[in-house]
Amino acid sequence: MDNLFQTICNIFPAYKLDKKIKKKIFYIFFSICKIFLKGPFILNFGNIKIYSYPAKSDYTRFLLTRVSIPDPRERNIITQNLKNKKNIFIDCGANAGFYSLDIATKVQNVTTYAFEPSKHERSLLKNNIDLNKITNIEIIEFAVGDKDDDVIFNDTRDKKIKNSSGGGFVTREIPETENNYKVKIVTLDNFFKDMNFQNNTSIFIKIDIEGYDFKAINGAKKIILKYDSTVIFEFSKMIMSQHDYSIKDIDFFLQQGFKLYDIYGTEISCKDLENKIYELDDSHNTCGNIILSKKKLDFNFKNN
Repeated sequence: MDNLFQTICNIFPAYKLDKKIKKKIFYIFFSICKIFLKGPFILNFGNIKIYSYPAKSDYTRFLLTRVSIPDPRERNIITQNLKNKKNIFIDCGANAGFYSLDIATKVQNVTTYAFEPSKHERSLLKNNIDLNKITNIEIIEFAVGDKDDDVIFNDTRDKKIKNSSGGGFVTREIPETENNYKVKIVTLDNFFKDMNFQNNTSIFIKIDIEGYDFKAINGAKKIILKYDSTVIFEFSKMIMSQHDYSIKDIDFFLQQGFKLYDIYGTEISCKDLENKIYELDDSHNTCGNIILSKKKLDFNFKNN
């Protein structure tokens, strides 16, 4: 059955299933076959190919059920605003490479640093890089935070767990086990301290690290303030539940001339940001991605 399903994927590549009805037909076909499938399957999205697994415990199943790569608007914003002579994309929480692969193949003169502490996700990321023969992505096995340390990484992408959204999280509160293992956590400022980025370099930092997003931003203050830098981060209840959470961490940048935007380009305040969380019901954990930047950005959505 796997061979038949892959043959169908080859005949009808994902990038050609560009209408809702086409995606629906593919989803119905997948739903009929899924009980017999093991995978992985190679899905072709035009500029990149990605391995997808049908197991409910694997987030790459999203590619089979939606016939699309997650966060199209966010990835579009990044590619449209990295147009300097030299470009750096820093992917904190790279997972299987949905952002890194896309940016590495669409942006000219870009070097991508993919931070991913999960052993399983790094394996998927490496396989996808090799599949596409991409040479401008560097995989970094560290977690990202506000200080250099050793921490426990809770790798929730276990085969026994039905996990549809996350790839694990950093913690200091649970014991070390097979699925909870020690990792290095670093600040971006320290990791890149010996790299002298030139004035003609644009930097875009994407942060999606299950509640550690503010800590990663605090650990990148020097880079963000010194260079042409933009940050896109996920704002969630997990961030606000941190014992040392403070909206002043973001307000600090606003005092330096930065602005906050939602992904549609609407400027928001720190109060607006927190209100987005207060307005969520119990079944939702995040209000989506937020952008922090000092420059005027292009938010026009383009199918590129």
